[in-house]
Amino acid sequence: MKKYFIIGGLVAFVVIFNLGYLFHEILMGDFFRENIGHLQREEYILPLIAFTFVLYIVFQAYFFPIYYGYAHDHYKWPLTKTAVIFGAIIGFFWDGLQGGMIEVASLKMPAIVFWVDSGYHTAEGIITALILSFFYHRFFLLHSR
Repeated sequence: MKKYFIIGGLVAFVVIFNLGYLFHEILMGDFFRENIGHLQREEYILPLIAFTFVLYIVFQAYFFPIYYGYAHDHYKWPLTKTAVIFGAIIGFFWDGLQGGMIEVASLKMPAIVFWVDSGYHTAEGIITALILSFFYHRFFLLHSR
């Protein structure tokens, strides 16, 4: 289980941290600057962003096996289906509801920014859970049989 957390977490961090930059700065940077540029920092606090990604991955890595065990026992869901559903739920609730709607409610931020950003973070949650499910399968499930 230790390898699952360390290797799976590290791979998930590298992938989603870089995908976040690609999405928010390269692909949708103009959109965000156009809609919330007046709210954005000129320079991001990267250590704080990295820290939140670490917390996000630790949360998913810890709870994914629990969710998988329940879904497998009660619904007979395969690993990949469980990862997609778990990742979508966590991705949306972690950023979409907790962060995005609070930002819409507390900042002068257009709701379209919430929907675009939350859509990305839902996909990000799915990608994270799929990566973790691969390493969970590789380092735990295959060795526990």
